Amino acid sequence: MFSQSFGVVFGRWVGKNGCPLVIEPTREASISPSKLFAELDLQVSERLPDHEPQMVGQDREIDECLRSAIQAYAARWLPLFAPDSHRLHPSFCDDINTLCWRKARRDMLKAINRPSYRSVLALYLFGQTPVPLSISSEEELDGMNGVACSQTALLHIQQLRQRLRSCQFNGSEVSAWPDSSSHNGVDLGESLTEAYLNLESRAYWASVTWDTSDSMTLNFRSSLSSGLNGACWEPVWQLARAFLVGSFREQTEEWREKGSRNLETFCPQIVSAASVCTIYTWRTIASLKEALREGVKEATVQSAWSAVLDAIDVFDTTIHPVLSNLGRQLHLLGQVDLLNWYENSLLYYLGRLILVDALTAAHRDDLLSTLRSTNLEAEHECFNTLKFGLESRYTIVPDEEDSIDGIEICSSARPIVRSFIAIDPYPHHVVAAVRLMHKGFLQEYRDGNVNQEAYSRLSLTLQQALDQLPQNSKTVQSARASLQCPL
Repeated sequence: MFSQSFGVVFGRWVGKNGCPLVIEPTREASISPSKLFAELDLQVSERLPDHEPQMVGQDREIDECLRSAIQAYAARWLPLFAPDSHRLHPSFCDDINTLCWRKARRDMLKAINRPSYRSVLALYLFGQTPVPLSISSEEELDGMNGVACSQTALLHIQQLRQRLRSCQFNGSEVSAWPDSSSHNGVDLGESLTEAYLNLESRAYWASVTWDTSDSMTLNFRSSLSSGLNGACWEPVWQLARAFLVGSFREQTEEWREKGSRNLETFCPQIVSAASVCTIYTWRTIASLKEALREGVKEATVQSAWSAVLDAIDVFDTTIHPVLSNLGRQLHLLGQVDLLNWYENSLLYYLGRLILVDALTAAHRDDLLSTLRSTNLEAEHECFNTLKFGLESRYTIVPDEEDSIDGIEICSSARPIVRSFIAIDPYPHHVVAAVRLMHKGFLQEYRDGNVNQEAYSRLSLTLQQALDQLPQNSKTVQSARASLQCPL
């Protein structure tokens, strides 16, 4: 699940076509998350002085932290991999899920105190891991939570980007890092090769996407962007927009007008660019939500609103035409391209639903009125994407040696074929989409715009999507309960 689901989506987001901060024509289209963060740690260690023998032991501890975070993240999907095994009945899977979550949470304290790129990945993965149903409220409160781990991962990214560039001073200890100004008379700043800087930029872009997602879904201020102005003025977002309206638009001019059968070349490029546009749009929406939430001056709200409209226009004029052409040839795509197409479509239109929900909560009918037709389109497209995810199939081949703490998980390497929804690496996005669409459908029904039959049919599809998700999650069960509320 980690390598063949999470890994293929992450890999395209930071690969050759998915990172607007780097131009590497020879780079592969997809980069494994484990490979990216491990390679960065290796290159950092080569540039720092050899200072303490215990660093070797700490390196092993970081590997163990990452291993336990991966296991906890993936354990919720255990029932998919051996549904007919007498050992992997639901209670056994729940026990393993709970065991992995508890172990990973203990290890996150080590990851917090040992900043590294692998620690960043471990902390982020635990932040994406739902609390198992068997964990009581008291136990959940008595320790680290996922949100704190995600925020710490972003803090580590900022620290690591400065580690080889300047001295650091810490009031709680003698030195947070060894003296990084020089090593054996060599200026470490000059030893930052282009290859290292490119890897670092890809890891930074990954963390920017995580930060933007948290800002959108958790109503946090951004940790890596400067909030309201982040989508308009900061270099990372200027580069993202310039990539979309500049080089990508020029490269796909013919595709937008005529389409093409050269899917092997264009599909990864289009889907990766769509992910850049999605994150850029999410950043503008998050900035607008912050403006509405903080009660800033109307001029600031209007500035954020203009950025949102610009991002939507970029999508409509640059991304949507090529995605539409690609959509007519989906039957010719491989499962990795299809999964990425589904993931990006769901995220983009989910962002539009979140935007409408935020404007409705803020009673900004003046802004909503300009989105009336596009709101219906977003709801329609999000629902169709969800149906596509239910109907499409993805094949995962388990590792014959998969085990957790010595317990063999998969007794055979037979392929597992499930829907895109069932193996979606970000189930909480599916939950958010379902809850927002249900809220909209329910309002339409109460207003008399949708009859009982249509409402029941729509609700059934939403229920089927939740049924496909891993069930040992408080978030999923809460969403299921909300769909059962009386009309």
